Amino acid sequence: MTQATPVLPKLPFDYATWNKDTYLPPAVTDLTGQAKFKVLDKAVEAYLKAPSQATLTTMRNAVYDWTGYKDRNDGAGAWKKSHRNKKLSISMLMAAIEGSGDTDAGLGMPDFMSESMLKSRLGILYLFAHLACDEGVFRFATNGLLDLNGKGEAKGKPAQRETGSEAIGAKQPARNASEEAVRTEVAKALRETGDALANAACGQAEDGLDDSTTTHVSRMWDMIPGGKEAVCSYLADKLMDEISPFLANSVHTVAGFRKAVQAASDRYALHVRGKAVVLVPGVPTSTIDGVKRAMDLSLAGDVYGVLKSGAVLAMEGLVPAVAGMIAEMAFSAVEALITITRKVYELYRMRVFTHEAAAYWVQRDAVTSLHRQPYAFNRWYRKAALRVPAIPSLAMKSGLCGDKMHMLCMFTSQGEVITQQRFDEGVVYIDKIKAWGTEYLAGCGYAFSSKEKLVASALGLPVK
Repeated sequence: MTQATPVLPKLPFDYATWNKDTYLPPAVTDLTGQAKFKVLDKAVEAYLKAPSQATLTTMRNAVYDWTGYKDRNDGAGAWKKSHRNKKLSISMLMAAIEGSGDTDAGLGMPDFMSESMLKSRLGILYLFAHLACDEGVFRFATNGLLDLNGKGEAKGKPAQRETGSEAIGAKQPARNASEEAVRTEVAKALRETGDALANAACGQAEDGLDDSTTTHVSRMWDMIPGGKEAVCSYLADKLMDEISPFLANSVHTVAGFRKAVQAASDRYALHVRGKAVVLVPGVPTSTIDGVKRAMDLSLAGDVYGVLKSGAVLAMEGLVPAVAGMIAEMAFSAVEALITITRKVYELYRMRVFTHEAAAYWVQRDAVTSLHRQPYAFNRWYRKAALRVPAIPSLAMKSGLCGDKMHMLCMFTSQGEVITQQRFDEGVVYIDKIKAWGTEYLAGCGYAFSSKEKLVASALGLPVK
């Protein structure tokens, strides 16, 4: 009688995804750990190329060697918290090898919590499948010279001002031929740098989130009436209120403005490349990580200050005092364009996420539905939660996506129940994160609504 061939486990990723998700830059510390992981990496690559009992045995031995080394040196369960496991790829490799697959148990979740975690993921699908967002409505804050809301607040001086998106489409005053010519050139200068600024702004929001879902800047702008053209024209109109005293020398004024806009674009791109946000790994923490990431970006978000911090620009045909004023106007316009771009980006990513959530909700009863696969679900949810802070903020505010018990680790690395003090400290921490998220939602000015009474009630929204 022929003996049945053992079934070889199927890994939930290809080698490119594994390599990208587990990569860490080479370091001079822990050379032994790096060498052991290199052996594991090669073993995974070999198994994915040619699955067999031999390559499976090599891969199993390599992963046990590396995880055992991490636990011996850094404490029990240390490999799970390693940055190499930030997207749970090593956890899923272990689960595949040990036969548990893409399940909560396979990711180390206690059996009694599996059902609750399943319902938490289903709650996320339910919430966002039944959420609508008026894509043309938002609020934005600037710190430059431009009085974008037309209230005459601190005119001609840098100040924090909050403006609604309705101002972008408002009718602007008529101008004479010479003023209109300058306004057209100013709008053109902003349009020409618009895509570079959008790529930089989107790149900052997506820093470290390389998952083959790059935002298409050209599609992004259809979120608001008139798109990038309307935004640049609006900013050009507001600039005319500040630039009018210098129109006697309009040729040099426009040339100086163009130079300052390009300098601002270059400075912002350089600033973005110099920033990095470190993320914390884990399935239940994706919601918290998303809000924390927004907090980190906002703390480093004084764009106007960044643009002004470079060297003073010399402009042909303009005295230094005038050149300085023109530069500040350009920096103010670029700051406003970046700020609006960020809002448009969030709305675009929100649209993509809610449409996907609706499709997954329809499939919720299938055995292979996304919420029954915690690893796959977390990859999908995490990339949205870290890009759009409104998403994790809504999830926390609603109460439909799990309670604090499911956001806190109930056990130590040694499997012991955490102390009441540590639990209480965790609750306080989550409450602070939730409060920041609620404040963020109030300030962003997005117009959410829902036809589902439970969703509308949970978020305090109108039923539409």
